[in-house]
Amino acid sequence: MEFKTTLEIKPSEEKIHPHFKVVSIGSCFADHIGHRFEEMKTDILSNPFGIIYNPISQMRLINLCLDNQPLNPEHIVENQDIYNHLDAHSMFGKKKLEELQKGIQEASDSLKDYLEHSKVLILTFGTSWVFRYEKTKEIVANCHKLPSQNFSKELLSIEDITSEVISTLKKLKEVNPAIRVILTVSPVRHIKEGIPENMLSKSILRVAVDHIEKALPDISYFPAYELIMDDLRDYRFFGEDMIHPNLMARNYIWQKFRETYFSDALFTYCDKWQSIKNDLNHRVMNPGSIEHVQFLESLLKKLEKFSVIGNVNAEKEYVQKELEDARSQ
Repeated sequence: MEFKTTLEIKPSEEKIHPHFKVVSIGSCFADHIGHRFEEMKTDILSNPFGIIYNPISQMRLINLCLDNQPLNPEHIVENQDIYNHLDAHSMFGKKKLEELQKGIQEASDSLKDYLEHSKVLILTFGTSWVFRYEKTKEIVANCHKLPSQNFSKELLSIEDITSEVISTLKKLKEVNPAIRVILTVSPVRHIKEGIPENMLSKSILRVAVDHIEKALPDISYFPAYELIMDDLRDYRFFGEDMIHPNLMARNYIWQKFRETYFSDALFTYCDKWQSIKNDLNHRVMNPGSIEHVQFLESLLKKLEKFSVIGNVNAEKEYVQKELEDARSQ
C-alpha cells in the first residue's frame, strides 16, 4: 500500500555537464540550488544581487545588465544611516554611498558576464505580490523597511509576468544563443500576506511559467513547488517557521534535480569531488609522519588534476600549507 503520491519527473534530454557555467537568480530557493552547485565546485553565479522574489524585478536586473545600464539611481535610499538600493538585497547596504555603488556595479558586471557565457540559467519565482515605489512608480525588489507610505502593494497578473519574462528571455537568447533556462516556482510559503493570498500568488506564477515554457524553446520547468506540496505534503518537511522546507526536504528536491538534469559526466565529477572531500576531512592520527606527508602529496595531486574543471584553489592552498608544516616536523 502506498501512503504518498510520488511525483515522477521525466529526465531532461538537455543535461548539465561539469564544465558548464551556470547562473541562478531568484528567491531563497535559488540560493539553495546555487549553494549546492558551489559545494560541488562548479562554475556558478548565485543571486549576485541577493534574494529577489518577484519575476519583474528579476527581469529588470537581467535587462539592465545585458544593456550595460546602471540600476535606477532614484532607487538608492538612506535609512538609519545605511544606503540601500530598492532593486537589490539588503546585503548591499553600506554606510557610504560610494561603497554601495561599487558593490552594485561589481554585481552587474558579474551577472552580465555570466549571462553572456553561461549554458544554464535557473530562475526561481517566489511571489506574485509586489511593491511599487511611489516616487518612480516602478516595481521594486526590496522595501528595506522604509515607511509603508512610500509603496503601494499589488498582485501581478499572468500577463504581466509572461510578457516581461518572454521579452527578456528572447533578448537573452539573442546575446547567448546557447543558454537554456530552467524555471521553478519556489516551494517557500509566503504566508505573511495570508495563506489564501499565498496560494493565489503561487497559482499565478505556475500558470505564467506554463505559458512561458510553451512560448519559447530551450525552456524547462522543474517542479520544486509540486515536490513539496504534493509529493512530500507534510509539515514534518518544513522548518520550525512552517514556511521554509527543512534539510530533509531540500535534500529530496536536490536529488530529484540531479536525476533530472545531471549528465553521467557530472555524476562522475561529483563522485570524484566527494572522494577528495573525504580526504580533506580525514582525521590525521600521526601528524608529520612519512605516511602523513605521502597522504598530503597524493591529495595535492588529486586537487591539481581536479582543478582543470573545479574551482579548488582554496583547498589547494590549504593542503599545500599542511604539507609544508608536515615536512617541517
